[in-house]
Amino acid sequence: MIAGYASPALRDQFLAALDAGNQALSTNLARDLTGCGNPLPGMTCDQLGLPIGSTYGSAAQCVLLRYSEPPRIAAPEATPKAQPE
Repeated sequence: MIAGYASPALRDQFLAALDAGNQALSTNLARDLTGCGNPLPGMTCDQLGLPIGSTYGSAAQCVLLRYSEPPRIAAPEATPKAQPE
């Protein structure tokens, strides 16, 4: 990335990876976009829960945070203890 703006090819790859749900590729591409000041398309802002007018850099940071979190494991349900009669 040069001067805070990523190439159109890199931005398009990132959008395609997001649309395809490819977490590994999205995360890999996001690492090269964290400082990108290009405006993100509105539909992608909605998809990621970002305000309209956000940048590819903010989307990249969002993706890195979202996909770098360890998966959440549901806690086992508590089994009620038997009541004495």
